[in-house]
Amino acid sequence: MTEKPLVSYERRPVRPDTDAPLVAYLILDDPERRNALSDTLLDQLTESLVHAADDPDVRVIVLTSSHERVFSSGGNLDAFADTQPIITKYAGLKRFPELFRTLTSISKPVVCAANGDVLAGALGIALACDLVIAKRSARLGCPEINVGAFPFMISALIFRATGRLVANELMMTGRLLSATEAAEAGLVNRVVSDDEFDSAVQSWVAEIAGKSPLLLGLGKKALAATRDLPLDAALDYLQAQLALAFTTEDLSEGVRAFKEKRAPVWRNT
Repeated sequence: MTEKPLVSYERRPVRPDTDAPLVAYLILDDPERRNALSDTLLDQLTESLVHAADDPDVRVIVLTSSHERVFSSGGNLDAFADTQPIITKYAGLKRFPELFRTLTSISKPVVCAANGDVLAGALGIALACDLVIAKRSARLGCPEINVGAFPFMISALIFRATGRLVANELMMTGRLLSATEAAEAGLVNRVVSDDEFDSAVQSWVAEIAGKSPLLLGLGKKALAATRDLPLDAALDYLQAQLALAFTTEDLSEGVRAFKEKRAPVWRNT
């Protein structure tokens, strides 16, 4: 008997139009375990991301959850205390950095639609996405310290998203932030009331999908490449990327469409 996938993959048009761009919805779908980040779920999520990245019809990728109140509860606690050899556990830990690197290396925008609590390792997943939109009722945080663990793997992502003192408080106290508090700390882009969440996600995704896929991809690559570079090196890299953008048809089309007061027709070249 084939086991039910823990990550559902759905392609949806951004609008009802038959020729509208497509969005890939990757839905964490293990509600009985509150979408705990098991090895199987992490493997399926990474595979689904690669599949969406390679799909030429997909403009935007959305990560969300089938659970009504939880995006993901984070790492599988049972695995923390099992009796597997340390070397086996260490080898398994590569799934988290592999997933984070996949999220940042994909040329397409990735949106985390946090329709529930985003906890522990799942906070790292959210912060590795390009944009985060959250339900007002959602909570975010890393409570690992409460069970004698520490959020080692996601600390680098937290420090890149918020200030040192906020990051330390999150990791050292295990306190959960409301979605509004998380937005004030720079961990969330937008907070939406629960009853308006789905329509807000669709509207936001449609707006992003209407941009040039080529320029979004070049821009995302540039952001990832220069994030940790010294200023001089970053400016040299960005100058080269701007020069590359000038050679694209999409940049010329975007300017023409703006002057002609019409919607651009992206050629992705």
